Amino acid sequence: MSVTLAVGATGISSEDSMAGNMHRIRPYRLFTLLDGPASERIAHVQIPPRRGGGGLTLLETFVVVSASRLVESRRIFEFGTFLGATTLNLALNSSDDTEVLTLDLDEDCAADVEQDIADAPLTKIHLDSKAKLDFSGTDVNSRIETLTGNSITFDFSAYRRTCDFVFIDGGHDLKTVRADSENAFAMVQTDRPACIMWHDYGNRDYPELTGYLDGLARTRPMFHVGDTMLCAWFHDPAGTIVPPLLREE
Repeated sequence: MSVTLAVGATGISSEDSMAGNMHRIRPYRLFTLLDGPASERIAHVQIPPRRGGGGLTLLETFVVVSASRLVESRRIFEFGTFLGATTLNLALNSSDDTEVLTLDLDEDCAADVEQDIADAPLTKIHLDSKAKLDFSGTDVNSRIETLTGNSITFDFSAYRRTCDFVFIDGGHDLKTVRADSENAFAMVQTDRPACIMWHDYGNRDYPELTGYLDGLARTRPMFHVGDTMLCAWFHDPAGTIVPPLLREE
């Protein structure tokens, strides 16, 4: 079941104190970059069918959808399928010719991989649910390609410089986060806008991830979206995204 909602233009800044080099923006700063009349500012999102960790909040869902739309995604790559809710929402809010690829562990890889202790139960939930992921049987299922493997050893060469939006929410240990991030930077387009977005920044269960992203923020313009655990980096060749986000209110 899905619900149709209008993308709002309000948000409250987070009071959390993160690393000094990380830019902090309120959600509305991202939402208002989407030009267009109200009729074009509509998002179709799944009503959450369950409670529990491992997924996105409704606000985070709107932020992810908005960032994907902002760069007019034609190929989306997701690290970490989990139950397929974010995969579904990305597909629902992209054009009919947009391809969505999502990567997660299979049983063989899960048996061999060294995971963060907080990730292991989520992997079990994913494996137990892989036959009934949230996008299965939906109208957008045909545009979603599921991939399996360990993202540290997976061959991403076929996706180099072809993706407009990459969402990283897979393994949260430092080795995996670093590998996924480096692969993401190699996968994004260079001749048009693109975005990489990470989940779980500031999550107390994953301090290594937060530290890694704070390190990236020392050399790249990285944005933490207030009241979420999302961070974003934009490739912005036309200068229409990053300067407005950096501009003081």
